[in-house]
Amino acid sequence: MTPEQRDLLRRAAEVAGMPVSTFVLHSACQAADLLLIEQQPRVSSPTVESLPTFTEPARQRWEAIPADIRQRLLSNVWCGRCRHEVTITNFSGAIKGRDLLLVGKCAECHGDVARVIEGA
Repeated sequence: MTPEQRDLLRRAAEVAGMPVSTFVLHSACQAADLLLIEQQPRVSSPTVESLPTFTEPARQRWEAIPADIRQRLLSNVWCGRCRHEVTITNFSGAIKGRDLLLVGKCAECHGDVARVIEGA
């Protein structure tokens, strides 16, 4: 490991508020979790039809997005509590202005999260 890499690791641990050893172990566990998730067979994602709280305009906008992009959007949501990207679960959708707003729960900590999909 280069001195620059060590310094970067030290600074990242400081920002996370952890000792370097704890930060390294935590990061390694997260990477292992992601690797295991990637190795699991894909389970079909929830469909809009199973979400009765979608408004009709939100349902139309959501269904207009290709399925693979919808899955990427759902799995790339920032959680302020976890402090990294997570998957949104138990979500509902509504149009706010020209944007589609998804509001739901973090798959990891079950805290409130939201995803804005900007309108054209």
